[in-house]
Amino acid sequence: MESTERNALSDASDQEKKWPEAAEFLVPTDSDWQFLRAKYLEKRVQDQINWYEKKSAANKRWFHRLRVATIACGALIPLLVGYANNSWEWLKYLAGLLGVVVAISEGLISLHRYHEKWHIYRLTAERLIRERWLYESGASEEYAQRDEVAFRRFVQRAEQIMASENEEWRILIEKSKEEKQA
Repeated sequence: MESTERNALSDASDQEKKWPEAAEFLVPTDSDWQFLRAKYLEKRVQDQINWYEKKSAANKRWFHRLRVATIACGALIPLLVGYANNSWEWLKYLAGLLGVVVAISEGLISLHRYHEKWHIYRLTAERLIRERWLYESGASEEYAQRDEVAFRRFVQRAEQIMASENEEWRILIEKSKEEKQA
């Protein structure tokens, strides 16, 4: 009986962590727009900022790891080949293996676009952070009134920023296709 209650409690807490229903973000009425404002700032904007920051950091780490592997292995290859004489002939095989590591590292960087993702995600997170601070502080003319109209403008701008990340990816993909064709 207790385990059933625990499962029900855990299911309820899991449901709270899920993405909120779209109806929660419908146009607010005069009486509840401030409640929706707080919910939108926490559940949508802050969640997105956290996601972009996490993804940016992960892509940065992968990019740096693979780039360091490329540089280190690439630098060691000529050294090993230079010492690969009769008694040290096995070094040429090690140099060949390092060449494979260089090729794989560069291939992964190119395939997964860690560098581009890192920058796009970081830029999007910073744009959202900036827009949130402008809104919460009332620092721009658009948000100075701190009313429902200012909130609606903020929602539009925040959603536009998040949508622009997808557009930046589309442009990047088209650019790489054009480079391949040239």
